[in-house]
Amino acid sequence: MNASPAKILIVDDEPNVLKALGRLLKAYATVTVESAEEALLIAEQQAFDLVISDYRMPGINGIDFLILFKRLQPDAIRVVLTGFADLEGAQHAINEAEVFRFINKPWSNLEIVHVVESGLAHKRMLLENRALADQVRAQQKLLAEKDALIRALEAEEPGITKVNWAADGSIILDDADLE
Repeated sequence: MNASPAKILIVDDEPNVLKALGRLLKAYATVTVESAEEALLIAEQQAFDLVISDYRMPGINGIDFLILFKRLQPDAIRVVLTGFADLEGAQHAINEAEVFRFINKPWSNLEIVHVVESGLAHKRMLLENRALADQVRAQQKLLAEKDALIRALEAEEPGITKVNWAADGSIILDDADLE
């Protein structure tokens, strides 16, 4: 059974950028929109694995959009596409929107593909780690319950949980146990 392709939301006010990225990422299920406001409406209805947003857009800028998007879909990987360097904006993006990567315009197609692939691999790893941590917590709870049961049995019948093993794996019974 083939897994469905990852869903990617691309937000940029330039239609040519949307077309180019849509073609480049045709192996994925892409949704392209020209405004952050429209993208947020779509994000309320559909889940995405990764979002690529332009930094400078009319209305809501890319970083503020990604902060709002993160509230809706915290597990989606967030990527910024930017045509200029802005240290303060980059710090805001990293600290508030938890942006995975920045891609400079003009971009390299190989870089875009690499960022998307590594971003999706990062998301899979994060989700797997969360599932494993949940499993460990469930097992720890089970062990704590069993430990409490053993302590209760020992309190009621001291020595009931102690077993004397022989070298060959058999159980050694004391004569006192037979009475």
